Amino acid sequence: MSLNINLEPFQLTISRAEQILLRSAPDPRAATLTETSSGIQVDLGNASFSIIPTPSGFKLDFSGESQIAFELIGHWFGHGELLNQRLPLERLMLPLSPFETFDNGPAGQSCKLTPAWYSSTGVLIMADTPLSVGINQPPKDYPRYEWSLGDEKGPFSERPFADDENLGDGLITFQGKDLVLNISFADDALSAFQQLIDKVGHPSKTPPAELFSKPTWTTWARYKTEVSQDVVMRFADEIIANDYPYGVLEIDDRWQKHYGDIAFDLERFPNPKEMIAILHEKGFKVTAWIIPFFDPDSRAFAEGAARNYLVRTQQGEPYLVSWWQGEGGLLDVTNPSALTWFLESLSKLQVESGLDGYKFDAGEACFLPPDALTYAPIHPNQYTNLYVDFISQHFSLMEVRSGWFNQQAPIFFRQWDKATSWGADNGLHSVLTGILALGITGYPFILPDMVGGNAYEAEPDAELMIRWTQLNALLPAMQFSLAPWDYGEECTALCREYAALHTKFAPRMVEIAQESTQTGAPIIRPIWWLDAHDEQALLCDDEFLLGDDLLVAPVLQPAARTRDIYLPAGVWRDYWSDEMYKGGRTLSAYPAPLGKLPIFLRE
Repeated sequence: MSLNINLEPFQLTISRAEQILLRSAPDPRAATLTETSSGIQVDLGNASFSIIPTPSGFKLDFSGESQIAFELIGHWFGHGELLNQRLPLERLMLPLSPFETFDNGPAGQSCKLTPAWYSSTGVLIMADTPLSVGINQPPKDYPRYEWSLGDEKGPFSERPFADDENLGDGLITFQGKDLVLNISFADDALSAFQQLIDKVGHPSKTPPAELFSKPTWTTWARYKTEVSQDVVMRFADEIIANDYPYGVLEIDDRWQKHYGDIAFDLERFPNPKEMIAILHEKGFKVTAWIIPFFDPDSRAFAEGAARNYLVRTQQGEPYLVSWWQGEGGLLDVTNPSALTWFLESLSKLQVESGLDGYKFDAGEACFLPPDALTYAPIHPNQYTNLYVDFISQHFSLMEVRSGWFNQQAPIFFRQWDKATSWGADNGLHSVLTGILALGITGYPFILPDMVGGNAYEAEPDAELMIRWTQLNALLPAMQFSLAPWDYGEECTALCREYAALHTKFAPRMVEIAQESTQTGAPIIRPIWWLDAHDEQALLCDDEFLLGDDLLVAPVLQPAARTRDIYLPAGVWRDYWSDEMYKGGRTLSAYPAPLGKLPIFLRE
């Protein structure tokens, strides 16, 4: 490994043999260097930083407000969940923005982030301090569009970012106060991933097997807030009548009268204990939706405020934070007594009603105001970490949607609400790119969002429902809300067939999940997992591996009845026809009629 520093203009280059691994963008300022006992001090006039050797690379330790950018050499992965989920990351345009977990962030940041980025050349960059990040930033005059549900243009691109164009600056940029970047070097993306897992850890056990084996059914997309005991019972009966597999039935928003009161609204749910008992008899487990917000009119708000269990203003009053259903108090997750109080309420409801678990929502940094007071001072991202860590210790039949260094939690992390559309800009394609992106940042247990999306601004058609179900069939978990039987007989039959396929492959998924608890490897893997030097595999974002031996090539485009399929090296057998194919090549226009999900087994 060689380190070269050009003084004027300043540029840092790190090479291995003749290969450049990492090179900073030229800085017009002239640099002066000073050797210190720990490394090299770089002085750029109005800024300075230290380059400190480490066993695996270098640490860059900046003083004051600083910024450094590196060229996007090779193909890049990491970062976490984005609304416009592109893989590899050089296909992405992300304006410089705070790297904080966000609910529908203005620059496309989303709920589960990890400050780690690694390349196909084996570079791994991890940030130890709060920062802002930009990737392939667009020119200042490039049209930007605020993302909204149903908007096919995506968060910040006028059109899809094609492989053969570079509309951005070609850099990954880091900015922050007293910024610290740890840079290490491995052989390729796969070994860089393993270095990442060595640092962040991995789950030591799996979620309950039943969450893998049977689809979850949730009330949200179909009914939104119009839920009641009658609605839930009719929904359960429809699922059974249409002969679909089922496991958990999830009662989403508005089962409570006031947000924060962990009790059923008895006007909507006059006898929740009886309802849940009947659902148990029918074979369902039952969960309810929970958020860390408290309606000012709720009993819990008054109690939490009196005990200082809520995040406070500088004046000591409960901070009314804005969230998607209005304003409310926010649970102070830094206060152990507040967490115990929260847990006692959740446990009491389970005893009284028979609930089997919970769907935990929110928890992102964006909901903690920068001027808020907490029992113990934290950076907003730590709110996410503490919230998820606490609930994962006490519940197993559950899910969350946010994450910050929570890779060790043995729970399912749900994707952010998907739009009812086809694209990688939060539509069907982003279900796959999202689960891949999270898997290769250390989250193996991902619950894809609901089949067909959330139907906020558009309803799916039968084709979208079928293709969405096919993609979900061989993902670790499956979640329905929109009812396939509302979209015609063909949709009903084909979605049922692929829901059944999911249950058929569930034992294999559980086996791979157990492997993940030993190695940290994702359950759903990019196809470059088999050969991290295969250039075509590194660029592939529309196929995936279930483990190492099963390749899936879902149809992600409307009206498509064929698709090109790249098979990595080896011999592959078509799951449906048993026809054999030699890998290391593309099967052009491979048949994929509406009823078929292309699947290949590695011999």
